[in-house]
Amino acid sequence: MGFRKNNSNGTFRIHPATDMSGGKSLDVANGSGNNGTNIQIHNNNGYPAQNFKLVKASNDGGYYLMTESSGFKSCVEVKDASKTNGANVIQYQKLGGDNQVWFFESAPWPASNGKSNNNPQPKPSSSNILSNGWYYIKNINSQKYVEVTNGKDANGANVAQFQGNDSSCQKWYVTNLGNNYITLKTGLPSGRMMDVYNGENKDGANVQIFDRNGADAQTFKVVKSSNGAVCLLSKSSGETKALDVYGSSADNNANLNLWTYSGIPCQQFLFEAIGGGSSSQGGASGNTSGNKEHVDGSFPTQQINMVNCQNGKMVTGSSINKGVSSNANSSTANRWTVSFVGNGVFKIVNVNTGYVLAPSNNNASNGASVVTTGSTSSKAQWWVVKASKNDDQGTGLNYTIVNYANQSLALTVSGNGYVLAGNSKSASQSFRINSYGLEGFGGYCKDMYGREKACTIGGLLGETVKVNNVSELQKYANGSTPYTIVINNNISANALTKVNVGRNKTFIGSYGRNTLYNIHFRNISNSGNNIYKNITFSHDVRINNNDDIQMYISDGPNFWLDHCTWTGHDMYKDENIHHNDTDKFVYVGLKASFVTVSACNFGGHKYGLILGYPQENGRGTYDGYPCMTICNNYFHSTITRAPGLMRYGNYHVYNNYIYDFNIGYTPYTDCTIFSEKNCFEKGKQAGAPINGNGNNSHFVDYGSTTDQSYYKIYNIGTVNWNPSSNYSYKTRNAADAKAWALSNAGSRSSGRLAYAVD
Repeated sequence: MGFRKNNSNGTFRIHPATDMSGGKSLDVANGSGNNGTNIQIHNNNGYPAQNFKLVKASNDGGYYLMTESSGFKSCVEVKDASKTNGANVIQYQKLGGDNQVWFFESAPWPASNGKSNNNPQPKPSSSNILSNGWYYIKNINSQKYVEVTNGKDANGANVAQFQGNDSSCQKWYVTNLGNNYITLKTGLPSGRMMDVYNGENKDGANVQIFDRNGADAQTFKVVKSSNGAVCLLSKSSGETKALDVYGSSADNNANLNLWTYSGIPCQQFLFEAIGGGSSSQGGASGNTSGNKEHVDGSFPTQQINMVNCQNGKMVTGSSINKGVSSNANSSTANRWTVSFVGNGVFKIVNVNTGYVLAPSNNNASNGASVVTTGSTSSKAQWWVVKASKNDDQGTGLNYTIVNYANQSLALTVSGNGYVLAGNSKSASQSFRINSYGLEGFGGYCKDMYGREKACTIGGLLGETVKVNNVSELQKYANGSTPYTIVINNNISANALTKVNVGRNKTFIGSYGRNTLYNIHFRNISNSGNNIYKNITFSHDVRINNNDDIQMYISDGPNFWLDHCTWTGHDMYKDENIHHNDTDKFVYVGLKASFVTVSACNFGGHKYGLILGYPQENGRGTYDGYPCMTICNNYFHSTITRAPGLMRYGNYHVYNNYIYDFNIGYTPYTDCTIFSEKNCFEKGKQAGAPINGNGNNSHFVDYGSTTDQSYYKIYNIGTVNWNPSSNYSYKTRNAADAKAWALSNAGSRSSGRLAYAVD
């Protein structure tokens, strides 16, 4: 077995050596806290079911493996204290028996052929292992190459892995300093050096490029493996930590950082000589027409569909130098990202291939066919994206996509393909930009009057910036200028700290460094069109007053809360404090509307979501606010208001899993709730999925389930509304919804975000 420590809470993830990628972990089935639950292996998902704490036993050298899914009350044991081969391993409360004590002995890491590798940790060599010169650097585990992300030639530019493409950002010059210490210079024009951020000596320290300064942060010890690969040990860590592909990922754009040196495959690299001994960029330049556009892999990039307003189909990429087409069937070929060039100008990148949208042969002429091609510096690959029509909320509904090299020409549907043609802003040249994965009212839909309403796209059409502290976060959150704001490090405050948010912002947490502690977002004035994605919200248990809400939305249209985690608290601790709790996770009310909360994970808390104007005197002013979709979320130990206390608005709630709760729905003043195929389990005390029929509320449910037959999910009043009149959607049955939420809801430390529409 291999171990990887989770530094945030002192637990470990344990993965089998039979899985060389480290992509599977020891797992408590279904995250249950019950005695007798099976122990299995499962794909890494970051949930407590895969976190174990090692507690020393009285036996000499032995440990209990305490499970976080049980609140560390239970541990891993051999069932029935069996000594038989094949005996099962389960979770059970800690009783101190020998069948609960485990001993750890050093074992060789298996080679990739499955046989034992008798030299798992590479050993230093006294002579130079690498010669001076230019190299591509390939990771053994992923077979991807080390590169400067996006080819960005600036101090602090990130280093990640990507499939080989012969670009300058994948070329590195080795200079030997003696005793197998080397520096690595990028092939980009500046010649900056590979560098450990701030010379940090910790697991997860980021790797970047920076001006040459001769510091230990830019020096690495080369250690050779028996398979011909090498490990690179950071001198700034005292050679205790190695260059490492985070999470043993094989994905393009997976981040490189430092991790405790173990010599496993994600820490092993092959240096492929390009040729030439000069310290200027060496090697053959190759055909740049095949270059992929580089996407920063340190965070989950926002993806979009572009839907033509004439034919209602999505722009779909093809192979290199082949024409793009129209297609109604969703696939990675019709998903795109945008790469900011500057001042409203972008490259448009196909998710499936990494190639960019451009006129054939980069010739921006009338009638030129539009293709996907290799990324170059040609301005014909740049596009000006502007709203040509707004919806009734004042948000961009339709867009024209104009070629920067000839701004009289726009992307135009022609038959089943696309060409450049004179810009007349016709339907054939108009596109809806839809955020991929966004379902319900936050997406493209009809409002309650049947009018088209634009999709939430956040800061898509702006610059991407990375923030590391509260002041930087507030700087970019203000105003209406679009930004994608990447939370690049965990950010904490000693006291409740409010960040006021304007319009047109996408907040995205980076992989592994996305926790905001005591940071509260306020969308309360001149707000709207905001996205919050892959963020972990946490707060001090003593911050528990009525208005202490980490996500507060009270103004503007279009919000999407996606793959976020509200950790909450252990509700069995500090009961004297929790008795007085009146804080909530999320508030949406006043005149805020068109909101989707999806694939989020809500933990232990007295109250969950409060929705709609929070008083009973809002009739006539707040009727119909908000229109809101709540889908594919996981609520666990959220005692009341999960999915929520709802007033005044129209709420579509489907495919959520609610576990260990007291009260689920509280329908109240003038609300209309359309509930479908939710799964309620382990209700306690009142344990009611629905509580109340107050003040002219309306509630209907189809297909939701509960494991307690004596609590019925009953209808209230008459519901004459069906969300299918506002948008198209698909549902799973309640059991499948539970399984999906357990596997996919919440923020992530690696890998792509999964969506229910995948």
